Amino acid sequence: MPSKKLIALIAVITVVPLSTLLWLGWQLLSQDRLLEAHQRQQQIERAVDLVVASLQRSISVSQQRLAAATEDWPEGAVAVTFLPDGLVAQPKSRVAFLPTIPALPEAPPAAFAEGERLEFQQRDRPGALRIYAELAKSSDPAIRAGGLLRVGRNLANPNEALAAYSKLSSLDNTAIGGVPAGLVGLYARCQLLEREKRASELHVEAAQLALQIDGGRWSLPSAVYWLYAGDAARWTDKVSHGPRPSELLAEAASVLWEKRTSMPSSLTVNGRTYAIIWQAAPGSRRALIAAPEFVQTQWLPVATVVASQHRISFTFDDSPGIRRKAADTALPWNIAAASLDPPGHDPNFILRRRLLIAGFLLLVSMALAASYLIFRAVSRELAVARLQSDFVAAVSHEFRTPLTTLVQFTTMLRENGALSEERKRVCYDAQARAAHRLMALVESLLDFGRMEAGARQYHFEQRDCTEVVRRTVEEFRADSQAAGFQIEFHGDGSTEVETDAEALARAVRNLLENAVKYSPERREVEVGLQRGNSHIRIAVRDHGIGIPTHERAKIFTKFQRGEHARTHGIKGTGIGLAMVNEIVKAHHGCVELESEPGKGSTFTIVLPVKG
Repeated sequence: MPSKKLIALIAVITVVPLSTLLWLGWQLLSQDRLLEAHQRQQQIERAVDLVVASLQRSISVSQQRLAAATEDWPEGAVAVTFLPDGLVAQPKSRVAFLPTIPALPEAPPAAFAEGERLEFQQRDRPGALRIYAELAKSSDPAIRAGGLLRVGRNLANPNEALAAYSKLSSLDNTAIGGVPAGLVGLYARCQLLEREKRASELHVEAAQLALQIDGGRWSLPSAVYWLYAGDAARWTDKVSHGPRPSELLAEAASVLWEKRTSMPSSLTVNGRTYAIIWQAAPGSRRALIAAPEFVQTQWLPVATVVASQHRISFTFDDSPGIRRKAADTALPWNIAAASLDPPGHDPNFILRRRLLIAGFLLLVSMALAASYLIFRAVSRELAVARLQSDFVAAVSHEFRTPLTTLVQFTTMLRENGALSEERKRVCYDAQARAAHRLMALVESLLDFGRMEAGARQYHFEQRDCTEVVRRTVEEFRADSQAAGFQIEFHGDGSTEVETDAEALARAVRNLLENAVKYSPERREVEVGLQRGNSHIRIAVRDHGIGIPTHERAKIFTKFQRGEHARTHGIKGTGIGLAMVNEIVKAHHGCVELESEPGKGSTFTIVLPVKG
């Protein structure tokens, strides 16, 4: 395993650049969000200016009509003219009453003094009636109106009185007690019909009275309006369910009259906000009172379309958002606007942020992958270095034994010249075995090197596999019997296979050597050969220490030796199984392993057989 210092160094080399990269990425994304917010702010600012401009154009049309003293206005608006002696509304029917009105001409009280003296003091109704009748024929409308009212009051015949009041109801340019004469006449007819209990006629007459009041025939002060309109509603059985539009506009006109000197741009009356635009005129001043429904239908349509196109909403108050003051825009209200899109909704910025995030993720992934590859490569190099060190130590140990034998027997022969011939032959045999072992080790290493380099030349020919394996087992049995091992071979019959007999024998021998090495207690080894339809299986089974599961994946890698080999001091170079694997692959076969720790292992060479 890599040292802790190496792991820490790789971690530092990885974490510092990654942290810097992530910090830079976060800063870039933050700057991008700020840029988007600033750009959206500018877009809203431009949209608000467009909305304001559209409202100004719509209102300018109404201002031009107000300057031209237009009398016909759409529903929800009324133009009022401020005169020195009162207020005039256009259209008149749009307001139920006015705070003050110009005075209508009235007859002087002295004109009726003689008749009223006869009527009230002397109780001479016929005499008073003759005087009132003469006054009712006057060319002066005011005197005629007063005479007709008094005639109707003194006539005993109700129908004749109703006729007199009818004549009175046609006079509108004069007043009686500050009330238009026509209204007095109609009201008197209703009162008379009520006294006479003529209900059906009263209902018709009261409906006519209400129609005339609502139609704006007369300009009335609020007290007069509420009195006469209230009685008309009572006579017609019409229950009011709240203020009517004309009454609401009348209330707004009354408030505006009180605040006329300050020229307000808007009014809030009864919970409704009215927009006010002003127009100076020679000798007077005009104002347009615009109810919310008028603003909605006449001024807002274009502005609403503009706002929708630019994805903003606006209100006439001081709500949070982009604001425009009425003093700066010359509009009747303050305007507050806000975006309809949530933050980060711009598709261009979304795409750019996604690309940035994808780029940073890619860079981070590449950095992590590179760090992992570096760590893995270093780990492998360290593992290879450790394996090579173990290999050198193992090979040195393997070489030391035969070299020691050679040195000992050579020294013995050199220093003891008087040795008998039999003794010398024993020394020579020992030297030959040691030299042969050294040659086998060297040849094995060189052969494995050629196998890895792909330079090993194989000589394939049809051979009896059973014979090759049996001869290899017999040769190995002769070498291993001295150590007390029993090698059994099970395989009958001829099994032809295309093979390099020398290489296959080496592979089987290597498996036998491993079986002997790793079987310190039970010294039985079985070699079996079986033929299938398309392959042969050469199995070498021992009853040794076995191979743990976690070591099996690397057991055929060069220089790999198990933990048991090191702990039990078992000699070896770590290339035996790697060489077996190379030889079997050259034969287009494979090596299978079955093992259980403490119970032994079975290595099976599987070779293909041509049909």
